[in-house]
Amino acid sequence: MKNLIAITIALFTLVAAGLAQTTAPLTISGTVAPIATITMASQSGYNTLDLVNGATAQIVGIAKETCNDKLGYKVTLTSANAAATAQAVLKGAISGNPDSVNYSIIYNAVPVTLVSGSATVTTAVAKTVAAGLQKNLAVTLAGGWLTADTYSDTITLTIAGN
Repeated sequence: MKNLIAITIALFTLVAAGLAQTTAPLTISGTVAPIATITMASQSGYNTLDLVNGATAQIVGIAKETCNDKLGYKVTLTSANAAATAQAVLKGAISGNPDSVNYSIIYNAVPVTLVSGSATVTTAVAKTVAAGLQKNLAVTLAGGWLTADTYSDTITLTIAGN
């Protein structure tokens, strides 16, 4: 009887081992982290604008938008000095200087309309190419008779995936 039980157990073991070896699944995977980056390469003259004679569509920077969100992304432009207005303005550094220089912004050949100091300048419905997309940032300003000073504004670009 002991031999019969031993033989039965051995047969079940062989059958079970044979069945367990008919498939061998392996699930492999990898992860791609979300990317939403924007860089700005300043261009010659960005910090030496001709405030006396003015400038027309002068390229001051080249932005590079990169995003791998399949639903796309948005880029927002903000002017620090236009926080409460619809007008970008260069302000003097000297306290009490009443002069300022209004200017307009052009992003990717499209005029920018500010609302409370900011505007959405890119609305994409798909990811960028792997190398990203380059877009020119230009300014136009009229010249004028100004108080001797250094006039500036900070333009910030922010990217976010959808």
